[in-house]
Amino acid sequence: MKKAIVFFLGIAFMVLLLACEQGFEPPTDGAVIVVGDRSIYPANIEDSFERFRGDTVSVDVFKENIVARELFITHALAIGLDNDREVLRLTHERSREILQAQWLSYVLDQVELEDQTIRDFWETMGTGISYTCFYHEDSLVMDSVLNMVKNGENLSRLAVDLAMDEIIRQTEGIITLDDRNFSNVMDFEYLLSAEVGDVIDPFPVTLGWRMLQIDSIWTYEPFSFDVDSSRIAGMLLSRARESRKKFLEDSLKVVYNVQINTEAIELMASKADARGQMFGIFSPDELDLVAVSWDGGSRDLFSVTENILGLPGYMPRYTNKSKWLSSYATRLAMFDIQMEEAISYGLDTIPEIARTIEAKHWEAVLDKYYEVVLAPSIQVDSVLMNEVYLELRDELPITESRVFHVLFLASNEKIATAESMMSSGQDLLESVDTFEFFPPILAEGEETITVPLSRHMIPENDRESLFSLIVADAAIIQLSDSTALWLKLDKVIEERIPELHEIRERVVSEASQRMETTTIEALVDSLSNEYHLYIDEGYFEGFYIPMEVDSVLTTESSLEVI
Repeated sequence: MKKAIVFFLGIAFMVLLLACEQGFEPPTDGAVIVVGDRSIYPANIEDSFERFRGDTVSVDVFKENIVARELFITHALAIGLDNDREVLRLTHERSREILQAQWLSYVLDQVELEDQTIRDFWETMGTGISYTCFYHEDSLVMDSVLNMVKNGENLSRLAVDLAMDEIIRQTEGIITLDDRNFSNVMDFEYLLSAEVGDVIDPFPVTLGWRMLQIDSIWTYEPFSFDVDSSRIAGMLLSRARESRKKFLEDSLKVVYNVQINTEAIELMASKADARGQMFGIFSPDELDLVAVSWDGGSRDLFSVTENILGLPGYMPRYTNKSKWLSSYATRLAMFDIQMEEAISYGLDTIPEIARTIEAKHWEAVLDKYYEVVLAPSIQVDSVLMNEVYLELRDELPITESRVFHVLFLASNEKIATAESMMSSGQDLLESVDTFEFFPPILAEGEETITVPLSRHMIPENDRESLFSLIVADAAIIQLSDSTALWLKLDKVIEERIPELHEIRERVVSEASQRMETTTIEALVDSLSNEYHLYIDEGYFEGFYIPMEVDSVLTTESSLEVI
């Protein structure tokens, strides 16, 4: 499993080094840490260390983490991990995200609104609307849906069953706006003249077709302009920026001559899994194929497929659809072009941006270093597992639990019947058919026997009453005004020391952490001998001393408190 750049931060490992200065001449350029060819200067770290001033332990740990990081980076460079294909891809993507965002901010911050535009919008408000939408990429499906709706089929049901968009399926396609002026841009023009019952024929949108059905329309009195103007301004500015963004992207697509390699896209679609979510295996030559190109750059199949597979789970993907793949590859090309535009504006030279980009690069290198060098060495054996288990088992007891017979009392009448039977000494288990079962807490394969219930699994108000029962005693606990549970104590399972399999996850985690710490300590020791290491201890010891406070101010402050 990959870990981020901070995989070793927070681990107070190693009291090492600090004979490492011996035999190594201090640098003449002011560096306070030197590892091989890499140097750390006060300007790089002073602000960070100021946060720990006066805390000797934290200063030392932070310093040691920086030394370990630099040793690992130096080793990673020596074994060529900075040229690893995945490292290069991730470095590019993370840099691109930063510069693309900077470019968008730069060009969109120039979009402004006139006050009259806001007032004109407010003066047309006063009409609310609710409508159902449907989206599909296939025009033949849209024609079929249109015919079904005109013949009386429910568009919301069709949206759930057939729509391509996950959000439309989850919302049943229903959109309700307190004012139709706040609709999305693609629907707006159709809503202005719409009437209740209208079915708006399919119209083209990105990657497909969209249709609307008007469910209801109403009028209302808007808030005053002073009250609503800020909300209107925010929406109009967002809409204007989105329009500007689309215009710029369309222009750049033409200027840079973006071209899709249809053959490569078809190959990707042919490798999709049955669900259209993943890909099969590509050969090395196939991964090198150019999927999209533009004047000055390109993206290969490796880059495009890895980006798609890295999409968050909630985002839709259709790896079996050539049209969707082409659109996604084009989008990636536009991202790269926007990065190039940012560079042409010199946005990459802004010190803060440059530092962030560099940090992202080393993050990718260290991720790969952990995967290639550290992770294979972190193998927990049975001896360590048993050692950790013996240490932890007394700290993690299996708490007392109780097993009950349970029946569900589904009405006030059933509750009264149960109370009457209990008063007369009857056992409800002899009249099981009178009541209902309660599956949520039943043991597997049982009809009335619960899983073992510990104290914390029972609602607080009922814990004492249920845990004070003796075997064969019963009680009724209320679930709501008209429902309850009848519980009869079957047996008590005493608190005990857990078996290994019962706390295995915790034991593995603790053992892995210890192995990781040991591995890192050994590696740092080894690398500190392999690479020239210099630490200016005097510089770091300067942070052991708290910042001096003016005695006059201190006195005045004390007097104020008194």
